[in-house]
Amino acid sequence: MKLTKMPSKNTRYYATTTEVLEDMCWGTRYKKDPLNGKLDYLAHPSRLAYNLDNELPFGDCDDHAIFWCTALLKSELADKVWFCFYSMEKVQTGQMSAHAICVYEKDDMFYWTDYRLPACLDEYRDKAIVRSAEAYGANAITGAMIEVVEVLDDDTPVFGEIVIIEP
Repeated sequence: MKLTKMPSKNTRYYATTTEVLEDMCWGTRYKKDPLNGKLDYLAHPSRLAYNLDNELPFGDCDDHAIFWCTALLKSELADKVWFCFYSMEKVQTGQMSAHAICVYEKDDMFYWTDYRLPACLDEYRDKAIVRSAEAYGANAITGAMIEVVEVLDDDTPVFGEIVIIEP
């Protein structure tokens, strides 16, 4: 993130989760990482905010997830947030892939989101990878959640505990 940080730009404050999603254009400005995703990096939220304001391509799933984490905490739309990534296997083809999502807690309820409206989890937060994979016609294999414990004034997320998740 250090290489993509833009000191002159900050993520705006949001009143609702729908505003966050609308700002991200519902994922329609998705952009693969360089070399067809082989050079995987996580963009700083300030760079993502700049891209949004200038109608530039936004980023891939991990960029969407870290932007969600930052926007939710900064706007006090969540009590806790986790940057989560996992591997999955497509049910129909057996193709393996990976995905990143934002998992958050608000008023003792857990939610997950990526390019869509946040979905409430009826189970504990660790089921987020199962529900997300199901949305893509896949089975979750394994994953990890990293709590974002705070967002600094320059929108840099501060990471806390890492938890490994097995479905």
